[in-house]
Amino acid sequence: MEIKHGGPDDVDAAALIWAHAVARRDGYDEVPTLAEARPGVENALIGERSFLLLALESGRAVGFVAGGPQETDGRAFLNYVGVHPDAWGRGVGEALLRALPDTLIKNGYETVELLVFVDNVRGVLLYERLGWIKVGDPVPHPRHGRLEQRYAFSPASREPGV
Repeated sequence: MEIKHGGPDDVDAAALIWAHAVARRDGYDEVPTLAEARPGVENALIGERSFLLLALESGRAVGFVAGGPQETDGRAFLNYVGVHPDAWGRGVGEALLRALPDTLIKNGYETVELLVFVDNVRGVLLYERLGWIKVGDPVPHPRHGRLEQRYAFSPASREPGV
C-alpha cells in the first residue's frame, strides 16, 4: 500500500470512496452519486493548510483522509476518514492515520480533531487504539440526532518512528 498526498485531481476518487463507504456503513439502498458526494470533499479542502492523503493499492485509490483548519484557533479538523468497503479490514484506515501526523506537523498543526458516530464501532476502536482521546460527551448530530463523539489527537504525542 502506498500513501500519497492528493490534490484537486483526486477529489473525485475521494468522493466516490466516501459515497461507497457511507452507503455500506449506514445501510443505504443506493450509493450516493459523485455529484452528491463531491461538494463535501471539496469544501473540506478549502484553505491553504488543508490536506488530502490517499491510500493506493496497485495504483487504485482505496482510502483517504481529508481536512484542514478548524475555525480560527489553529487546530486541524479531520473531516473525512474513508475506506472503500472492498478494502475494509486490510489496514487502510490505520495506514492513513499513521501517515497523518507528518502532514499535520508540516502544515503547522499541533492538534487535530474529528467527530465519529458512536455506533461506528470499527471507527471508534481504530481511533482509540491509535491514541485519539475523547473530548466531552457525545452530542446529537444537528440534522438527524445520531450521536457523535469528538476525538482529539496531537501529532507530537505519537511514538517515535510511528
